Amino acid sequence: MLILLLAMALLVTALGTMGWLGEQRWAQRYNEALLQGQRIAWDKLQNENLDRQDALARRLLEDTAFRNLQAPGAAQRIDSLLANAMRQTPGLRIDILGPGGALVSTTEPGFDPQPLAEYGWVKTAMEGAAGVVRGLSQVAPREYAWVVVHGFEGGALAIGQDVSRRLPELASYLGGEIFLVNMRGKETLGTQPGSLAATGAVVPVRSPQTLILAVDARSSASDHSADGALQLISQPVVNPDKRVVGALVWMQDVSAQHRSDRFFNLAAAGGALLFAALIVMGLAAYMQHAMEPLTRSVGVLKALASGATDASLDDGEEEAEDESGAIARGVVAIRSELLNLETLRQERIRTRHQQERLIRDQLRSLAESLDPTSRDEILAALGTRTEAPVAPLAEALPQSSTNQLAELAGILGRMSGLVSTQQSRLLKLLRELQAAVQTQAMLASLQQELEIARQMQLSILPRAAPDVGEVDIAATMIPAKEVGGDFYDYFPIDDEHLAVVVADVSGKGVPAAFFMAISRTLLKSNALFLRVPGPTIAALNDQLCAENDQMMFVTVFYGVLHLRSGRLTYVNAGHNPPVWLREGKASYLERGSNMALAVMEGQEYVEGEIVLSPGETLLLYTDGVTEANNAEGTLFGETALLDAMEAVGADPVHKGHARGVPQRVVQAVRTFEAGAAQADDITVVAITYQGVRS
Repeated sequence: MLILLLAMALLVTALGTMGWLGEQRWAQRYNEALLQGQRIAWDKLQNENLDRQDALARRLLEDTAFRNLQAPGAAQRIDSLLANAMRQTPGLRIDILGPGGALVSTTEPGFDPQPLAEYGWVKTAMEGAAGVVRGLSQVAPREYAWVVVHGFEGGALAIGQDVSRRLPELASYLGGEIFLVNMRGKETLGTQPGSLAATGAVVPVRSPQTLILAVDARSSASDHSADGALQLISQPVVNPDKRVVGALVWMQDVSAQHRSDRFFNLAAAGGALLFAALIVMGLAAYMQHAMEPLTRSVGVLKALASGATDASLDDGEEEAEDESGAIARGVVAIRSELLNLETLRQERIRTRHQQERLIRDQLRSLAESLDPTSRDEILAALGTRTEAPVAPLAEALPQSSTNQLAELAGILGRMSGLVSTQQSRLLKLLRELQAAVQTQAMLASLQQELEIARQMQLSILPRAAPDVGEVDIAATMIPAKEVGGDFYDYFPIDDEHLAVVVADVSGKGVPAAFFMAISRTLLKSNALFLRVPGPTIAALNDQLCAENDQMMFVTVFYGVLHLRSGRLTYVNAGHNPPVWLREGKASYLERGSNMALAVMEGQEYVEGEIVLSPGETLLLYTDGVTEANNAEGTLFGETALLDAMEAVGADPVHKGHARGVPQRVVQAVRTFEAGAAQADDITVVAITYQGVRS
């Protein structure tokens, strides 16, 4: 019954959908015909007016006064020609435009009228092959005109026709009302001003469309009946530049058609629903009569399913020749098979009990070979189960889900587990021992390789101070792991300039060490070629950004020291500010706002500059110094570093040279850490300017 009802619903839905799609298709064709008719009528009206204006312009330009506007009497002659043309053709406006599009003369009254033609139209009319531009123009916010522009040697002649004067002709031809709307969809002018705005419709401007608007009440601004409908046919209009300047809207009353269509749709829907209701009622009556024998057969089947094998049908039901008789004969056959099944089940239950007793005895014998704890567990499980009585047919399914064979299989599985547990433990210990040996071998190999990497990393750092007498340099680097991401370097660029750099790569370990080596190599290559800190660091940043798949970055302090003057030009790319020790006082250089390297390409790096006096020391370092922490998690900090440097400046042993300064800073950090593990790589470089030696 449900299937039939569903099929009927689907059929009605399909027919309704097909009807709706057909109606939409015809409506679309009808709308396209309306749009085409509106477009043809508009083009015809526009071309007729433009042709008249074009003919008038050609007649005017035949006069010799247009050949030289500056000639004596030319202006008076042109004014006379324009006045005569206006008398012959009312409603026109004529402009004389200069080569730059400026208004030279016009028939339009007013203080400051706007030209009919744009500068581009004037230029096209004067320089184009055709020498004429024509089309629709929005002269003012609420004024549209058909404009023809003819170029001549000294400028252009523009003739405009007010569109509002010709719209009644178009409305008379098409029927209804005609409006022009601006680019915001607002009514600008029309044959019945205010009617379109009163509807409150949002008119599409840039695409042709048709709309149906329901009218709920009589409007004072229109002549439409109550409970009716209006049809709006809208399509864009363009100016000579092919730019959309508004939309032409054709509004007509379709109330009678709308009511007719609605009545037809309601009648069709009501007829379809009535037809479906009659079919459903007929099906329901027929199915009720046909299902009575089936209902009795279902009742007998339910009784048999509950174990009542004495349930049976009425005499003679299985002898019927229709479908109910076939179902009744099937019920009788099912009852016979259930009686045979009960007999067979009783026999299988007895056989299963015998098998369970045999398996139980065998399990007791096997349990004697287990250890005492496991044996007692198995014997206790075997002794708690007693034989269950034979259940009636109605309880056969629940009993089968918890039969004794399943429990015995579980006990056998537990015995197998207990027997294999000891063996599994021994195998596990053996595997763990093998894994430990392999891990120890791999660890020893890895430690050896890391030691080689550490030696290689240290080997690429400067091994001795530069051979220049103007500066004294001392440095130290202590990686947090076997290899680190810090590096420092100092090398001469020429006889008068010495480059010095300290950098810190993000992260620690092998990846940071590799990135450090790449950064150091590229920096030295760029420095020897570019020589100036700003371009050198900018070029290095672009090179590191090019293939930085691991998204690592590096902070750098790079400076170039002029050995004779002590002037240090530097770039701080996101690095810790150096400490400047002079006259026993320590202070930080300005931090600056440069970004770290390998973060973003195309960066410009601002340079800074200081002048070192003889005996002054500049300390370069990485954040492993200021961010060192003790057991309580307190950071060493920038203030403590200044104190340590002032202590160095007060010590006469270190006064005037850099030797031992990095070790003093590291010793201050170690004293602060008080045995806590080193958290990051530590790099310290001290530069003391000695001045020019004679």
